[in-house]
Amino acid sequence: MTADPAALYRLLKKEYGPQGWWPLVNIETGLSCYGVIRKNPVYDEMFEVITGSILTQGVAWKNVEKAINNLKKSGVLNPRLMKDTPNSVIAEMIKPSGYFNQKALKLKNFIEWFEKKEFSFDNILKHKTSDIRQELLSIKGIGPETADYILLYAFNRKIFVVDAYTKRIFSRLGMFSHESRYDEVQSFFHSGFPGNVKIYNEYHALIVAHGKDICRGKPLCDKCSISDYCAYYTSNIYNSSSKD
Repeated sequence: MTADPAALYRLLKKEYGPQGWWPLVNIETGLSCYGVIRKNPVYDEMFEVITGSILTQGVAWKNVEKAINNLKKSGVLNPRLMKDTPNSVIAEMIKPSGYFNQKALKLKNFIEWFEKKEFSFDNILKHKTSDIRQELLSIKGIGPETADYILLYAFNRKIFVVDAYTKRIFSRLGMFSHESRYDEVQSFFHSGFPGNVKIYNEYHALIVAHGKDICRGKPLCDKCSISDYCAYYTSNIYNSSSKD
């Protein structure tokens, strides 16, 4: 069986329900809250999403959660205050997120760029998505995935985020090769799944949920709600039956 991206979106949403991304950390509990970002988020929410987008590189969200909570409790989850905070202090606060020295520098690099925009999101958001993306990619330490996290979740722009879960799941489904470039995979979704910003947001969050829970490095195919459409699963069944 084959399925298009829209059909798979519906199946995953039926399986996992609304995800309500991006998660924001509750300073009182230290835990993430979902579904709280407004259509036009206030600036402190936007900066928290950007910070999380940078810190989540190569680490589980629970570790990012701890790092963001440390920043919030210390009162420096603010671009102007973070600018004047020594890198070593920031690095200590974000230690749970791993690669903390490099990530502290990446945060400072973003803030240096943001300062040139007068610390104004309005000065950024008046530009086209493609122009903002190009500027984000010019910041040292900000790659395509992080830039697109920021665009989609902080700036509310329609762009599909491609992460390791996306490549793993959809290459196993047989929709493209796992060796496909970032831009090739992104183009696959942009051309084959013309959803809006909200749906792109939800789809990526559903992909992450499925990648974490089911389509792992060693997948739990017997528990997968989309295995009927999966080339990897079908191939394994065929190979197993051939050996019997």
